[in-house]
Amino acid sequence: MAQVQCVRCNNTGESITEPLYLGKLETQIKASICAPCWAEWVKMRVMVINEYQVNLGEESGRNLVKEQMLAFLKLPKPEAESQK
Repeated sequence: MAQVQCVRCNNTGESITEPLYLGKLETQIKASICAPCWAEWVKMRVMVINEYQVNLGEESGRNLVKEQMLAFLKLPKPEAESQK
């Protein structure tokens, strides 16, 4: 099993193997986040969606979840979005 140096927990851990369906972000996440931290985010994502009552059918809802994910995983915002 491949190992990755996780930016969230600062440990070397198992890499994420399942597809994430996140487009360009998927490569960055798989290179920077370990599987246990990703599993924590999957649980937290449900709480974020419920707490903020996010409608994932709207772009603003998807963007909110994406921002929360990047903050939780301690990843920088993508360049294209930070220049908007």
